[in-house]
Order: sequence, then C-alpha cells, then structure tokens
Amino acid sequence: MSMDVEWAHDLRMPLQLIQSSATMLKLSLDDPTLDGRAYADTLLASVAQLRRLMDEALTATRREAPLLRAVDLVMCVKSLCAGCRPYADERGVSLRYSGNVAALAMRLDEDALSRVLLNLISNALRFTPPGGEIRVALAARGDAVELTVSDTGAGIPAEKQPWVFLRGETDGGHGYGLPIARELARRMGGELTLRSRPGLGSAFTLRLPLGDAKAV
Repeated sequence: MSMDVEWAHDLRMPLQLIQSSATMLKLSLDDPTLDGRAYADTLLASVAQLRRLMDEALTATRREAPLLRAVDLVMCVKSLCAGCRPYADERGVSLRYSGNVAALAMRLDEDALSRVLLNLISNALRFTPPGGEIRVALAARGDAVELTVSDTGAGIPAEKQPWVFLRGETDGGHGYGLPIARELARRMGGELTLRSRPGLGSAFTLRLPLGDAKAV
C-alpha cells in the first residue's frame, strides 16, 4: 500500500467528523437539548488532528520506529470516542464506552493508536444502521490490554472474513481501513483480530502488550 493512499484514507475520518460536528452544531442553535459546546470542541479537535496528519504527510516519510509517549490509555480512548459521537449522532447510532480500569498509564505511539481506533469506529459506523449501537470496550487482561470495537450491524459472512484485512479488498465496502489498522497494530507490537456472525454484528479487537504499564 503506497504512503499516499494510506494518508489519503486517514484524512477521511477527521474530515467526516468536521462535517458531522458542524452539522450538529448548526442543529443545536435551534434545539436546546443538543450540546453545542461539545460539538464545537469536537470540531476544533478534528481540525487539530487533521493538521497533525497533514504536517506528518508533508514533512516526513513513514517512521520505521514508533514514536512512544507516556499516555493514559483510558483517557485517550474516551477522548477519541467523544470525538466520534457527533458522527454517530448524525447517523442515529449510539456510541458507548466501557472499561474495567479507571486509568492505564503506558508508553505507546498515540498517533498510531488513534488511527487504528478511528478506522475501526469509522468502519463500524458504515455498517451499523440507524438505531444500532457501537461499543468500545477496554479491558486489561494479565500482560495485555484489549480494545474491542463491536457493532450491531449486518455482520460479515464467514467466507469473506479472511479477506477483510487484505489490501484493496472492497467487496461489501471493505477497503483500505482495516488493512491499515492491522499494519499499525503490528507496528505497535500488537495484533488486530475479528469475530463476526451474519445478522449479529462484528467485533474487532486490538490486543497490545502492557509491558510496564500501571492500571488503576
């Protein structure tokens, strides 16, 4: 997969969030039940993310080594979920977060993690009809942490599941997002797996080693 295609794909989700946030912000002017400030915050955060992606694409080639930072994984995931809610709200889909730890301090490539999670949520939103639900669950399990994005969409037939992580497989709407997500997961020393049953939705799980991380 060329760098140009990969970066172009990654720009789609921030642009969609900007459009959705602007739409919901406009609706909030006439509907006091909508939180206009939250949509404005998401709009600004999406612009900042888009700027970071463009700066990387313009000033650097793909890094061979991950850029590790000390982050609270729980706070990072919650923030990403909050940023995606305007898009989910616009589509009439519920987006919920749950976790078994209050905080999880670890060193990781935050940009790579964000790209993986945004790809998974974007993919779930594409295949979840209005009235459906997307759940983002974080679980610390022994020497690893698992992030699962599950949905109540149509699911993926068993015969098609081996192909969803292959580059350029667009049958049924699967394109570059899932291959990009799996490649990034492996660069972080983890793995991305799929469970799905037709009619019962899909669940993608990102498993990362905890290393010396500290859960609370």
